[in-house]
Amino acid sequence: MTITLIVGNNLTNNLKTIIFLSFFILLNSCSQENSNTNNLEKPKSSIEQPLEAEKEKEPSTLLDEEIVLGNYTGTIGNNMDVLFHLDNENGNISGFYFYKKIGVDINIIGNVKEDNLIAYELDYKMDTLAILKGKINELNIKGKWINAQNKKEYPLIIKKTNVEITSLPTNIEGKYYNETCNLTLSFFKSKGEYYYKYISNDRNLKGKVSFSRGRNLYINLENIEYAQDYFDVALFEEDTEKAKEYEELQKIGERTIGVQCYYGPEEIIIQNYGNAMNYYVKLYDCGKKYIDFKKQ
Repeated sequence: MTITLIVGNNLTNNLKTIIFLSFFILLNSCSQENSNTNNLEKPKSSIEQPLEAEKEKEPSTLLDEEIVLGNYTGTIGNNMDVLFHLDNENGNISGFYFYKKIGVDINIIGNVKEDNLIAYELDYKMDTLAILKGKINELNIKGKWINAQNKKEYPLIIKKTNVEITSLPTNIEGKYYNETCNLTLSFFKSKGEYYYKYISNDRNLKGKVSFSRGRNLYINLENIEYAQDYFDVALFEEDTEKAKEYEELQKIGERTIGVQCYYGPEEIIIQNYGNAMNYYVKLYDCGKKYIDFKKQ
């Protein structure tokens, strides 16, 4: 019995020793794994830092916030007169331009890097119609206008001006009415272009609209034809032959296309006929010299 107890005690002590050594080995192994994991994470941060430093070394990718833009006049190609208004906000360009002959705003977006301008002409669907590239200085922008479809290029030269260039009023569209002669003149916009519709007791006309833009805004009603005498109407009434000639010329006249209207807030005014030295009648539907249309 005594021998058995000694052997049992020795076995018990050995088991305790084995268990303790196993636990110590396991604990040491976990500690080494954590150490290895920490060592793997350190190179990652050391890689990221140089990458950030490289980004800071790329000034050419930075937008130029300091270049002051504004109003410009100039040409695209050889003879297409244009007017621009451009704003620079944190290097991002926005604004519009229009052809002097047509007067309808064309939207522009883009950016400026150092003294390089790149902008995009957008249509009513916000699709790119053309690309504008140029060098900017204090006096002008010189570059090129590139058709986005066929890639044709035209010179772009615009110079700064002190004349304020503002966008078209947003409330042009609508119906205008003259009560005296029962005339209706309506304006509407479709696919980025303006159109008019003219209704009187005698006729119903429609066509495109263009704008003459300066100190005042004038709306041009295209396709309306009227007679304008091309001679001095101060003829001798007692001369029978001259009187007959005058009557015939008055019927025929010099044909003129397009009626110009003065645009004011909430009204349209047409000077309908001139004087003896410059005789014309634009809208024969009304006998008033000045036809005033009020917006409905």
